[in-house]
Amino acid sequence: MTTDKRGVSALLLQRQLGLGCYETAWMMLHKLRRAMVNAVREPLHGEVEVDDTWVGGEQAGLRGSRQLKNRRAALVLVAVEKRGQASGRVRMNVIPDFKACTIIPILTRNVAPGSTIYTDGLKSFAGLVEAGFKHIARIQPLRLELRKGAKSAVPLADRAIGNLQGWLIGTYHGVSKAQLQVYISS
Repeated sequence: MTTDKRGVSALLLQRQLGLGCYETAWMMLHKLRRAMVNAVREPLHGEVEVDDTWVGGEQAGLRGSRQLKNRRAALVLVAVEKRGQASGRVRMNVIPDFKACTIIPILTRNVAPGSTIYTDGLKSFAGLVEAGFKHIARIQPLRLELRKGAKSAVPLADRAIGNLQGWLIGTYHGVSKAQLQVYISS
């Protein structure tokens, strides 16, 4: 599991162990991943940045909100614990939608009450104060402004998202929407 800084793919594990069947290597890899996750891990605390992202590409021929219907990409909620200017622990969850009734319970399970949560201006985060958190909403610059050097409202969360996408493409060359949670839970 630690022979490469990006992780190990089932294909690599199959080659290293000399297994004849890819499916056996894939199953072993997922069992090892599940065994490595601490079931009673502490929630994030202190200052936490939260953002969401799509993992997967655009659907050809569709623009704007029409891409949301039956989209092949997965929506992921990312929470990153701040440690000064650096990132601390991270929690990622595949979510079905951007609604507050989906996002707030996930954050309640993964972030300690009383923590300060920094978000972009998404309205779905409006119920965080009622859920027992301190909430600081920042205005996220437009994507064009970010490319020109504007500072992100949640830079640590954006870094974690970039690392996630680079890791998935570099190590696995893509992951199905149905299996994504298994890959990001560890």
